[in-house]
Amino acid sequence: KASAEADVPALTEKKKKSDSMNADMIDQIATLKERLSSSDASVQLLAKEKEAIESEKTELLREKALLETDAADTRCQVQALLEEKASAEADVPALTEKKKKSDSMNADMIDQIAALKERLSSSDANVLILNEEKDALCQQNTSLESNIAKMSFQVQALLEEKASAEAD
Repeated sequence: KASAEADVPALTEKKKKSDSMNADMIDQIATLKERLSSSDASVQLLAKEKEAIESEKTELLREKALLETDAADTRCQVQALLEEKASAEADVPALTEKKKKSDSMNADMIDQIAALKERLSSSDANVLILNEEKDALCQQNTSLESNIAKMSFQVQALLEEKASAEAD
């Protein structure tokens, strides 16, 4: 019993140390729980951020697919334009030759038009001369008709004189 009583102060001291250590451990556990709770909130926040990033990534992939489609369409259009250009360039020599022939024909037509204008001018002058001659002929015709009318009266008068002379 005496030895047990002698151990009480040492055991009491050990119990105080143990209680103190238990209190420290409880504080540490509480701190760890707070940190864990804070970590859980951070994990949830990171999960939401990850979800937002995934959504953004999906949108970017969709946009990339659209851009790739647009790029493919543009490449097709460029290829078609290059083919059109090559075709047009192939037509240039033939078109140049056609233009030369057309220019030559135009020059010939211009010469023909100039010659026709000269003939027309000459014809206009001839028409004026013919109109003057026609006017002169019309005047002669009027004069001749007048003379014929006079002669007709004279013939009539002579016929009447002849008939009267024959009747006598």
